[in-house]
Amino acid sequence: MEFPAVGYRNDTSGSLYVAGTDGYYWSSVASASYSGSADYLYFHSSSLNVTNGYGKRGGFSVRCVR
Repeated sequence: MEFPAVGYRNDTSGSLYVAGTDGYYWSSVASASYSGSADYLYFHSSSLNVTNGYGKRGGFSVRCVR
């Protein structure tokens, strides 16, 4: 299964950032850290992280996985 490095869309300006180099994907898990936020998967060429606490207004991608 592949996850393209699609970058993210800024929640204020609407600009697209780091497309082609980084990937940001929403998790189905609401963050316990901050109200109105969710966990997400982030990756770059040398790192992979699951992080919490990013506001849901951020333009991360959604990928359906069975």
